[in-house]
Amino acid sequence: MGRPPPETVVEGLPTKSAKIRALGAAGYSRTEIADFLEIRYQHVRNVLVRSGIETGTRNDLPRSSKAPKFKPSEPWPVSRLLQAGFEMVGSCRLTADDAFEYSDHAPTKPGVYAFAVNDTIAYIGLTRGALRTRLGHYVYGHERQRTSARVKSLILATLAKGDKVEVCVACPPNLEWNALPVDGPAGLETGLIRLIRPPWNKQGAA
Repeated sequence: MGRPPPETVVEGLPTKSAKIRALGAAGYSRTEIADFLEIRYQHVRNVLVRSGIETGTRNDLPRSSKAPKFKPSEPWPVSRLLQAGFEMVGSCRLTADDAFEYSDHAPTKPGVYAFAVNDTIAYIGLTRGALRTRLGHYVYGHERQRTSARVKSLILATLAKGDKVEVCVACPPNLEWNALPVDGPAGLETGLIRLIRPPWNKQGAA
């Protein structure tokens, strides 16, 4: 016996959360629920995890039917990361020839961050501490912190040319595979660097 149509499952339910729970209980995957309700995959996941509803894992990965696929050799627009669940922190702006600041504050959680130049991803990084603190290292660019100093110089040179530099962040949860722990942020950073090959990243640089 097949699943009932999603329209039938959610009929009369007052909230998105109630619809998510009903669709999950009816056997729809997280991706199918997100696509049908036109909401973020992460929202669906959070509701189902809190409710203890398992929807299976096969083909249950966040995706959008409207999102184009990109080859590793192609520039990646920042909108692709935002569509996948990253959040925009703000832009970088010059305060002096050798200094810049962010237009807003990053979260105080660990996670993955990305710098974008003129809407194209230029750098991907990871911090196990607070994102706000790690991004602050680029503002100060201490000489002993080689990566921070290098990326700071790239940001300053880009801003000096009149180009736009923005930063977005993601705080993915840790996962589990066959009862083994999986580091969510580290896996996301590694996967994105391998896929996007951002021009500001170097082998082994953080």
